[in-house]
Amino acid sequence: MIKAAPWAFALAAALTVLPGARAEAEHIPVAPAGVVEYQGRTALLVDTRLFDPLIELTGSFEGPEHTFGYRALTVGSYFRPHKNLKVGLFYRLQAGARHDDDWIDLDPGWEWQDTRDRLEHVLIADASPRVQLGFLPGRNWVATLKGRYLLNTFNLQQAILLRPGLTYFLLVDREPLLNFSFNYGLYFPLNFGSTVIYEQAPYLSVLYHLSPNLKLEATGSYKSVVWSSSQDSIEAGDSYQVTYKAFTVGFGLLVVLRP
Repeated sequence: MIKAAPWAFALAAALTVLPGARAEAEHIPVAPAGVVEYQGRTALLVDTRLFDPLIELTGSFEGPEHTFGYRALTVGSYFRPHKNLKVGLFYRLQAGARHDDDWIDLDPGWEWQDTRDRLEHVLIADASPRVQLGFLPGRNWVATLKGRYLLNTFNLQQAILLRPGLTYFLLVDREPLLNFSFNYGLYFPLNFGSTVIYEQAPYLSVLYHLSPNLKLEATGSYKSVVWSSSQDSIEAGDSYQVTYKAFTVGFGLLVVLRP
């Protein structure tokens, strides 16, 4: 009787397991590394002291291919019940948003659904308290805590955004010239996903006051988004949590009108 070497059994087992492992891996999205994305926004704010109506357009070039993906139109208004508090209600029309269930089985193959032409409606409630920190050096420091509730009517997903921030105002002749801000955005899913926080992003921003009515903005952030198991992958018997990370560079134009 010829005895097979132990390595032969190991090789045979590997050849048996590998096709199944490869097929299973196809069900799980792969997050690319070293991605740099670009964002732009234009906003019009009408400052009436009591109400601050807002119209904002945003767009971004996403992923390794810098595809023009997410864009949104947001309209609504802030209301100031107190000098240190703003509350607001907003409506957002967006396209190109990516949700967990957009990872789909094409049979054969798996890929992200192209959502660039899919319109979604988002309702937003906002509360943004702030306080001046006069005890810090320079005295022109303001701490903020933005809180937002978001309801997406497309899939009824609900989320909470908490974004603490700290801003320093550089004044010249008692007029603002530059704002330097550090913020940290945290998104908490209320009825979707498998994590406590599904997106987070620390970011720095500089706002240049070109005139009392015109502001230029530059931002840099490092976002982290967790993709949880899609419905198609669950039906295929898989579950996963994949973290997508990207550096984001943004530019903005803000127009402020004071009737």
